Amino acid sequence: MSPTELSLAFLFFSSAIVLIVIGVFLARFIYKLTILTENLNCIAKSVETEIEPTLSELREAVHSINSIADGANSQLKNTQNAIKSVLGASGAIGNKMKGLLGGLIKGISFGLQLFNKK
Repeated sequence: MSPTELSLAFLFFSSAIVLIVIGVFLARFIYKLTILTENLNCIAKSVETEIEPTLSELREAVHSINSIADGANSQLKNTQNAIKSVLGASGAIGNKMKGLLGGLIKGISFGLQLFNKK
């Protein structure tokens, strides 16, 4: 065999070996990628099944908080009206008391509104 034929044969066999190795690594890569996609699909399904009850519980909690806030708001308005009626009746005592009672009503109303912020 001549050196040219020998070098061509060596090139052929080394190229074949490199192609086989690349093919094996590519097959392993595709296999691992398939396993990864199956795992991701399983995770996505479990997250989907777990998030629906959580969202429904969260909605219920928000509705409960909203009803509590509405109840507190109505109680606060009732208290403000009661204070205004009591102070309004006692405000008939004199004109000098009007300025004081008006300031007192505004102060109490402002204080109650601080607790009423949502």
